[in-house]
Amino acid sequence: MKKLLTIIPLVILLCFAFGCQQGEEVAEEPVVDVAAEKEAVLKVLEMTADAEKRQDADAAVEFFTDDVIVQAPDVPQIQGTQALHDLYTGFMFKMGYASFDSKSIETRVSPSGKMAYDVGWNLFVFEGPEGKIEVRGKYLSVLEKVNGEWKIAAIAFSNDQPAK
Repeated sequence: MKKLLTIIPLVILLCFAFGCQQGEEVAEEPVVDVAAEKEAVLKVLEMTADAEKRQDADAAVEFFTDDVIVQAPDVPQIQGTQALHDLYTGFMFKMGYASFDSKSIETRVSPSGKMAYDVGWNLFVFEGPEGKIEVRGKYLSVLEKVNGEWKIAAIAFSNDQPAK
């Protein structure tokens, strides 16, 4: 009986010690071809920028999720493709920029292939009475897979200096 009383606390102690251990972290293995997905993301961003350069709001909003979140400089956050379309036609395209360019700096795709983000820079050039004005800025886009296609789910962009 004495042995049993000695073993029971030992068993309880062992159960407590091993039962409370944290599981080892397991690195998430890619389940998709991340390099191929990255190229697909960059293609969507390129097509979006091309539509913006043409000032084609209808074409541009096709690359965004229906509930996209947009954080643009000097305006409240908006949500949805209709609000984005209105932002394009009511603000961005009415600014009358002579040219627009953007470039991705870093693009990452999740190992699951369901989410991605892209950071980069943009440059607007305006023609005015005082000549050309360049407005440099940056952006962050978050993309997700929707029915097998990459779509921009959120985008934030800002200028590097105060707007003139």
